[in-house]
Amino acid sequence: MSMKKILIVDDHKDVLEALNLLLSDKYELSLALSGETAVELIKKKEFDLAIVDLKMEGMNGLEVLDKIKEISPSTKVIILTAHGTIELAVTALKKGASDFIEKPFQVDKLLVNIENILKMKDLEEKEKIQKYKLNLEKKELKFITENKELKKLLKQINTVASKAPNILIKGEGGTGKELLAKIAHIESDRSEYPFVKVNSVLLEPDKFESTLFGDKRNPGLLDYANKGTVFFKHINRLPYDSQLKLLDFLKNDLTYFQKNGVVKKYDLKIIVSTTENFNELVENGKFAEELFYLLNILEFEIPPLRSRREDIMPIANYFLDKYSKEVNKTFKGFTIEVERIFMKYDWPGNVRELENVVERLVLMTNRVNVGSKFLPPGMKYNKRSPEVVLKLYTEKMEEAEEALIRYTLDKYNGNIMKAANAMGITRATLYNKLKRYKLEK
Repeated sequence: MSMKKILIVDDHKDVLEALNLLLSDKYELSLALSGETAVELIKKKEFDLAIVDLKMEGMNGLEVLDKIKEISPSTKVIILTAHGTIELAVTALKKGASDFIEKPFQVDKLLVNIENILKMKDLEEKEKIQKYKLNLEKKELKFITENKELKKLLKQINTVASKAPNILIKGEGGTGKELLAKIAHIESDRSEYPFVKVNSVLLEPDKFESTLFGDKRNPGLLDYANKGTVFFKHINRLPYDSQLKLLDFLKNDLTYFQKNGVVKKYDLKIIVSTTENFNELVENGKFAEELFYLLNILEFEIPPLRSRREDIMPIANYFLDKYSKEVNKTFKGFTIEVERIFMKYDWPGNVRELENVVERLVLMTNRVNVGSKFLPPGMKYNKRSPEVVLKLYTEKMEEAEEALIRYTLDKYNGNIMKAANAMGITRATLYNKLKRYKLEK
């Protein structure tokens, strides 16, 4: 276990030497003969505790305290005060100091106070971690699937979760991207640390830095996530200016440089999710290409529910069991009619829509078998929404286009110019399509 870091600030050299002799065996110490020197040290290094003399030449103890709370709010502070300055010491407590000790100090009292304050800091850190820690058993993070490709994907997640620093998860809304991100976190060597979700849609550009990295009053989301995992949901919706700020953070090895000169270094696994095609976003100038490559170290794609119909009933039965227990009801299962409707329906909202439908049926049904009476009308008659029709049409067109490209390239022995001419498109367009369908050699 690493030693706790303590900064001692006093303009009397003999006091520094005495405290150094007293504490150096148990703690990692840094010494400062002035408030100004102390502030520069705090900008470069994170301390667990600062012991600060109240009366000093130049910057006094209260001013140093203000700077510490601005630069490193989590650092605890003990104020050393001479007789007659008790009122100022009380002011220091109001400003955020943890304790004050009168000079000449009693060694035993000082040691006990230091130990108690550091224990209190550890407890606060544990509470912070507990707030964001996934308090779930692995069995509760179950990705239900009978699909062979998805089973391979889950096996890969279990194998490489600890190794990949950044993971990209693609898929339509409601397919289970957040669940997969949580599984990747739980299976990694960071599972004992926080999992913090950041909704990119809600990240306002002018509050991007304060939300992620904190300000002088509050820690940021990445401070809570440190040593754990941060999950950027809907990263494709992050404004371009914010993308560039995130890019700088990644390029600087997860280091953030505050305007006041403070350097904050993070240790994080970054997982992002998208509902859109990243290659198209990059081509259209809507997503920073360099950021895409930094995030896309490991990529997983979850297919929509309509493409893995073998999963529909196992997932439906899972939610039936879950919600019937919550409302203390008992069901034998779904009727044959409901199963038929479920299997024919296209599920544009994917697993999330299926969950909502099953929960509705559980709440409304009072019979042993769950029938179709309380199904949404559009589902009963299997009416496809325009969005689903367009999606299916687009998928079929893309399959046909990919097959045509493969055939034409094969016909012209891989000659890009001849293949492009035969297809009536430019060479640049063909290169983009090769990249899109991952057909580059």
